[in-house]
Amino acid sequence: MLLQGKTAVLTGNPYGIGRATANLFVREGARVVCIDDTSDGWAPHASLDGVAPHFLADVSNAAEVAALVPKCQQILRRVDILFNLAGRTIRQNFESTTLEAWNQMIARNLTAAFVCSQCFLPLMQDRPGGTIINHGSIDGVLGNPSLAAYSAGKGGVIPLTHVMAHDLGKYGIRVNCISTGGIRDGAARPNDADLVKATPSRRTGTPEDVAGVALFLASAWSSYVNGANIVVDGGRTTITQGCA
Repeated sequence: MLLQGKTAVLTGNPYGIGRATANLFVREGARVVCIDDTSDGWAPHASLDGVAPHFLADVSNAAEVAALVPKCQQILRRVDILFNLAGRTIRQNFESTTLEAWNQMIARNLTAAFVCSQCFLPLMQDRPGGTIINHGSIDGVLGNPSLAAYSAGKGGVIPLTHVMAHDLGKYGIRVNCISTGGIRDGAARPNDADLVKATPSRRTGTPEDVAGVALFLASAWSSYVNGANIVVDGGRTTITQGCA
């Protein structure tokens, strides 16, 4: 088991990638706690019931997250792995994007990673070997039409990761980013055929594809990987119109 004896906090996204990662981490020996503003995604998942408790909080709200830190400490005692998974999309062309929507997207897609990392840092910095994983997107690398706020928010996650890797290295904490694209969970969507056509791997990605990379970054296998942005998109960003 790659994470035997480790503890992990997953913040945001109780569906898809979050659930797949929580499952994999538990199977690999970690004790997991999940935090998000909805419990719907965790509740029906039997393999996590009683194994990975979940708490409700707006992960971009520092006061709400800070209030949960003592509860997580009571369960886990410390935090070895923090996976900042929060993300949300509102599709609006640039000229129609409202300031309210902009602020919501920046809060969810960028501020949440900053807030959760700061709040849980005290449970990580006294124990070398910790790792923080931020969830980015290829939309934050190239931009995506009609997703100005989302692209900007996820785009900020990458330099945030670089700065965190530098500043937290003195605590023995590694910080890396996973930028995903074309990940599908559940029923097929109308544009899936176009997505597959634009993907060199000729398929859409699964939450498990991302969870495997998260496991690598959370484990000792990646002990010298720090400040990296690993793209998980089936090769879409290798071509000019990768986000099309």
